[in-house]
Amino acid sequence: MEKKGGKKKVYMVVVVVVIIAIVIVVWAVWLRGPKVANIELSVEPSTLVADDKSTAVVTAKIFDAEDNPIPNITVEFKLSYLYRGGNLKEDKVTTDKDGKASTTYTAGTKAGERKITASADDKSKIVTINLTEKE
Repeated sequence: MEKKGGKKKVYMVVVVVVIIAIVIVVWAVWLRGPKVANIELSVEPSTLVADDKSTAVVTAKIFDAEDNPIPNITVEFKLSYLYRGGNLKEDKVTTDKDGKASTTYTAGTKAGERKITASADDKSKIVTINLTEKE
């Protein structure tokens, strides 16, 4: 014979567990902030002399699905060509209030194309810098 209210207690426990799970998910999403939907990546200037000292500023602008800039998110910059290809001043930069993160690329000594990738969340963009021979 079943106790009265036994099923009600089980249902109440299930409801409480579901509510707790929903609260945890909402809290995690709130802490995480908006998801990256788009990255705009630029470099200025896009052509440098391969002299081991010329520099260019690489800037990533990070946006959510509503095209709003996302502040306080880490952007990772990676240089594709390392051997005499130059270097990046910082490889991880946090976006400012306008969703911008910048690093400085210093040219190496070997002419050619250098690709720099900026990544945030699961999105990435690539920009190309051209290094020309010293005259």
